Amino acid sequence: MRTMLIACATVLLAVAPALANDLDDIRASFEGAVAALNGGNLDGFLDTVHDDALSFYSCGPTSGKQGREACALDWQLFFNTTTDARFEVKNTEYRFVGDVGFAYGEYALSVNYNGRGRQTVHEGRYTMTYTQIDGVWRIAMQHNTPAGDAPQPVRNLRPPR
Repeated sequence: MRTMLIACATVLLAVAPALANDLDDIRASFEGAVAALNGGNLDGFLDTVHDDALSFYSCGPTSGKQGREACALDWQLFFNTTTDARFEVKNTEYRFVGDVGFAYGEYALSVNYNGRGRQTVHEGRYTMTYTQIDGVWRIAMQHNTPAGDAPQPVRNLRPPR
């Protein structure tokens, strides 16, 4: 019995650091994706997306389509019709279920449509599902759900210049 307990404890101690490292890797991937979006770096964001990823947005012509190209098209359309966009997250949680990783929480997206000078804020919840490919965590599915019926012109999330 004692041997069995020692074996179980050894396995748990060996797995815990690996899970912590993977959570750190997912956190870094997620934070890199957010930074890329806020910098207008679509290619940097797409570097975090799996080739066969699914994207489910509250709006957008490619919502529910599969593939990195569909994701790229949706974000290109967004960047082509908006200016001064800022994506902020809060209450972000990271966890694993089996060998799948998740980043989820709440978002606020502040954006100016068609250069009209009025910031509109969309708020809601997001989930990013990650899978590991060749040692790198990639987004396999992204999803967002708006919090309300319509975006609110509340505030500009972009820091003053």
